[in-house]
Amino acid sequence: MKKEENISVLLNTEYDFVIENGTVIDPKSEMRTIANVAIKDGKVDVITRADLKGKEKADASGKIVCPGFIDPHCHVDGYLYNGQCYAKMGVTTAITGNCGFGPYPIKDFVQRINQEGFPINHGTLVGHSFDMRTMVGLEDPFKEATSKEIQEMVRIAEEALEQGALGISLGLEYAPATTKEEIHALARLAAKYDKVMPVHSRSDSWGSVKALREIVKIQEDTGVRVLVSHLTYQNGMGMMKESLPIIEKAYREGYKIGVDSGAYHAFATYIGSEVFCEGWLEKYDCIYEDVLVSSGPHIGKRLNEALYKEILETDPKTLCTAFVGKEYEVIEAMQQPYVMVSTDGAVGSHEPGTGHPQDAGTYPKVFGRFVREMNAFSMMEAVTKCTLMPAEFFGLDNKGWIGTGADADIVVFNPKTIIDKAEYSGLGIPDAPPEGIDWVFVNGEPIIRNGELIEDARPGKAICQKNKIWTL
Repeated sequence: MKKEENISVLLNTEYDFVIENGTVIDPKSEMRTIANVAIKDGKVDVITRADLKGKEKADASGKIVCPGFIDPHCHVDGYLYNGQCYAKMGVTTAITGNCGFGPYPIKDFVQRINQEGFPINHGTLVGHSFDMRTMVGLEDPFKEATSKEIQEMVRIAEEALEQGALGISLGLEYAPATTKEEIHALARLAAKYDKVMPVHSRSDSWGSVKALREIVKIQEDTGVRVLVSHLTYQNGMGMMKESLPIIEKAYREGYKIGVDSGAYHAFATYIGSEVFCEGWLEKYDCIYEDVLVSSGPHIGKRLNEALYKEILETDPKTLCTAFVGKEYEVIEAMQQPYVMVSTDGAVGSHEPGTGHPQDAGTYPKVFGRFVREMNAFSMMEAVTKCTLMPAEFFGLDNKGWIGTGADADIVVFNPKTIIDKAEYSGLGIPDAPPEGIDWVFVNGEPIIRNGELIEDARPGKAICQKNKIWTL
């Protein structure tokens, strides 16, 4: 009788939204099947093949219905334009504050997202290598911190974690003088609360192999859950085969290390950062023309020596894209079972028509080019890398899967047509929206409807976690 009553309730309930006849992919159960998905009060209420009543319905015949994509590494920093670009490529949750910089104070970021709303869910880390060091008076990235300054950074970081930061990010390449003492003090704090510590390693190119070992050693020494940031951008310049065994050895020894990696071989950062300090041409074995200006009045131009010196002097915050990576190593990294997809998007680019194509094309590129065109990995593997893996690593229990009780963060896309359209500055439009994404839901509310952005949709919430002492 109870089962019959449940069936009656199921068939007579009017749901907020019903996605019908789609190919539902749930990475948690590794299930792929045809079904209807019912949304109610911001949650997935039921997945069934029964006909359901809905205030609104969408026919997803021939389409993939899966959890919304979760970006573990971005620089959206609460900018509406970037949030809308992310929504267009199927992202429903983005974690910012990476590479040692981001929003601050954390409480103001959290309050603004929750009060004003945002197109997607948005969490942040607290940054060390720019933010904390600057706050304690270390303007010079080549100056070592004193013990007193380190203690003050730990105090700032703990306060930020209490206010909702999801972890502490390091950008070691941007702060070369960061000492082991400084890193370990912050890592021990994050480890105490089992918070994530994403690390932009101390060096890319040929120094990246040694730098990767340093990241592993941070976890060995402190227990903190480290996340290797944008692996391809650090180690994808001809040294991927040397790098992967370092991570795999750590896994065999029982360490829980996360790894994220992007879908492009050219990285973007500020021209005035330590990445482009003296000796960068030799480090990358490149020429000026291998670097493209991606923001500001010279956008779309290739560097030459005169232009490099001019921009460095007049606008060091100009974003530049360096074509120094190996395209095949993007796939080599992403094929590893422990690598999740990230964008590194929106770094230094919060205006339309600027930036890197990763800001608008990453996830459609993964599904359109890597899965459909190249068969580099399966649809299930791709969905897992874009959803469940980052959700589990950051402890987002109700996200990254699709089933009864999960947050209704959902993307509906056509596997035959999904493709990125964004291109590098000077070659195309860096923020061109993708094709093939029909619907995106955040907390049960559509933000993409029939392929079109709902401009005033703000269903996103701040992602926060309370501090809890870690116990085994």
